[in-house]
Amino acid sequence: MKNLWFYSVLLVLILVGCVDEIDLNVNTEQRTLVVDGIVTDVENNFTLSLSQSSVIGVGRDNILDPVSGARVQLMDDQGGVFLYEEVESGAYELSSFMAQRNVAYYIDIILSDGQHFQSKPSFLRSNSEIDGVSFEVEEQTFRNNLGEFVTQEVISVNLETNIPTSQEAPYLRWRVIGEYALTENYRDAISPRTCYIKNTLDLNDIRILDATQLNDGRIFGQTISQAEYDFKFAELYCFHIQQYSISAEEYTYWSNIKEVIDISGGLFDPPPGTIVGNIFNVDDPSINVVGYFSVSSETFSRQFVNGGSIDNLVQPYCVFGFNREPPFGCTDCREFRDSNLEKPEYWP
Repeated sequence: MKNLWFYSVLLVLILVGCVDEIDLNVNTEQRTLVVDGIVTDVENNFTLSLSQSSVIGVGRDNILDPVSGARVQLMDDQGGVFLYEEVESGAYELSSFMAQRNVAYYIDIILSDGQHFQSKPSFLRSNSEIDGVSFEVEEQTFRNNLGEFVTQEVISVNLETNIPTSQEAPYLRWRVIGEYALTENYRDAISPRTCYIKNTLDLNDIRILDATQLNDGRIFGQTISQAEYDFKFAELYCFHIQQYSISAEEYTYWSNIKEVIDISGGLFDPPPGTIVGNIFNVDDPSINVVGYFSVSSETFSRQFVNGGSIDNLVQPYCVFGFNREPPFGCTDCREFRDSNLEKPEYWP
């Protein structure tokens, strides 16, 4: 499931020019290294992305170029060294790794031109289990890109959990990826197939919480994701929920990004500066680096829902009359992006 963090890569890559509350003197002619990655205490394959920012105001603003040929390794304060392999241009993968408690981890990056970068060492923090997840469908009105007011049904994913008072109060971040089933339907169909399609939910939505502000250590009705309630919920929809316990420094980093998004209106609105994370140039700390390398405790939950389970039926996508052609993808559901005919092992 660490492929889910690929979407976090997109988030950081687009935010090459966010506002730094301390220093707004950004050299708009200088290209900046962008780093994004994570390791957790759940064994998995982890992806780290390296890119170079575009020159602001020249060519494709906020479109980044992948950085290939780097040596990337995870290191710890016990002398451990874990190598990443470049699996595609700018994407480096660490296979079958699980972070351990009481061990400080940091990323070490040497580019092909010899530039040397590292992240600040970080420890795992205590995490909390997810006690319950509920769903709520309601109408919401918002202004679209054309400035028009649009009303649509939205489903909210709400979480509840206890944070033990004996543990250090964590700062939490949630990542949620959707996935839905869609079955082909067309005239004279003999054996229609079902595709399982991934659905990005939180590219423009940062969900974080400062649990130190809780009076009783109880999280109730915390909205961690929202999605348009449409045909995707006709058959079966799956929310893949990842809860991360992060450091106070990382919480501040995502808070600053969230503030910029809320002010500018979206990830694709070009802001004027940069938010600097925990990556630095070893030989010249004055060189700015964008992004964050996270060492986080993780709790995972997978939740299935459809119109029947929440008593709010919705019409399937592949419905058509006799006098017109089936909608896009209804004769070959593989036409949908991120679709797969292979039924996931976790699917009911």
